[in-house]
Amino acid sequence: MMMTKRKVKGKQYFYLEKTIRIGENKWKKVYLYVGTQKPNLKQVKLLLKKLDHKVSAYLLKEIIKPNTEFIDRDTALKLERVKNAHTKLLEGMAKASRTAFLERQRTQFITNTNAIEGSRITFDQTKKILKLRKTYEADKDELEVLNMRDCLTLYYRYLENNTEIDEKMLLRLHLVLLKAISGYEQHSGRWRTVNVFIRTSKFEFPNWKKVPELMVQLFKWYAVNKGKMHPLELAAKFHAKLVTIHPFADGNGRIARLLMNFILQINRLPFLDISYEKRDEYFDTQEKAHFGDYRPFIEFLIRQMISNYRKMRNSYRKAGTAS
Repeated sequence: MMMTKRKVKGKQYFYLEKTIRIGENKWKKVYLYVGTQKPNLKQVKLLLKKLDHKVSAYLLKEIIKPNTEFIDRDTALKLERVKNAHTKLLEGMAKASRTAFLERQRTQFITNTNAIEGSRITFDQTKKILKLRKTYEADKDELEVLNMRDCLTLYYRYLENNTEIDEKMLLRLHLVLLKAISGYEQHSGRWRTVNVFIRTSKFEFPNWKKVPELMVQLFKWYAVNKGKMHPLELAAKFHAKLVTIHPFADGNGRIARLLMNFILQINRLPFLDISYEKRDEYFDTQEKAHFGDYRPFIEFLIRQMISNYRKMRNSYRKAGTAS
């Protein structure tokens, strides 16, 4: 916090200034106009309170967002720094290194998102399947790899075009997700027409007849909160609400993780891969979210985002040292 002065057309004006760190080597200055006379100590104390209020108002509007419930000021600033540092790190990579990193990220995501749902395909096996581009005589696990690859292709097209999240997007992604998988022909690309349950969950999922209207409500909720809620909280709640509705006969988790990442990336936050090793914590926090307690799931995703960025940064630094 400091006092500054400016001259405009020969006249001197005083301002209080506070600098906030919002990224790696990125700062935001917030000013409060004081007047043409330098204030005394008593006046400065009152002005500092006004400046703090202005800083809080800026953070609420631009960083935290007014509809946010579970992300506080310090956490929002930490996520902002992760966002900016992640972007800077990617932009600083040579083209070949960036391409290799994104390719590995895609392969890792496909491996983990399928493994969370029970697939036993390893990272190396996923890599081999993607390289061979086998599209016929594949078993279910292999088809899930190929289909998620095609979902990601469609996903990045939606991202590039800044497509609105709606029924058409979800049903199209789901159609691709279950493509050519035996036994799911009547369920792919459509809302479920059966009731569902999860053996390990105590939650009673909605009757299938309620799904279309519940999805309309979810899209409306998203439209209202987009831009008014911190994007990580928005992504987490959208994921949780989608899985709670369970709109599909199969593939709900994989579609939810895709849409969660779409919301993060459309807001310039890093792509978030949830590792298979975190599967139990992921499911436990989702179970709480089914009953309306979103905080544990949001805090879980925050930890994952910060951890993923640190691993990326450390890996990049080691590669740079090795070269």
